[in-house]
Amino acid sequence: MEIKLKKEIEPKYNYQIVEPSEIINLTNFFEKGSLAMVKSGENYSSATEFFLVTNKVPELDGRYSIFGKVVKGIGVLEKLDKEDLIYEIIISN
Repeated sequence: MEIKLKKEIEPKYNYQIVEPSEIINLTNFFEKGSLAMVKSGENYSSATEFFLVTNKVPELDGRYSIFGKVVKGIGVLEKLDKEDLIYEIIISN
């Protein structure tokens, strides 16, 4: 997991914010369109879950890594239902 704090050049790895007062020091916050991932399972597992956030979710701030954001096509994200199956996501630069 990667957490980027203000006033620090490098992100922190394997660091989870526990103290609520530290959240204001984050550079990335969960808002509509955030693309994130969480490692699931044991510490040495390679299983991960990716998720797209459909609205602001402050309870995830500092707990999971944000590594992208929907910048085009947010309307498609808004139409997704939790029962929908996504077959493909194309990430471009």
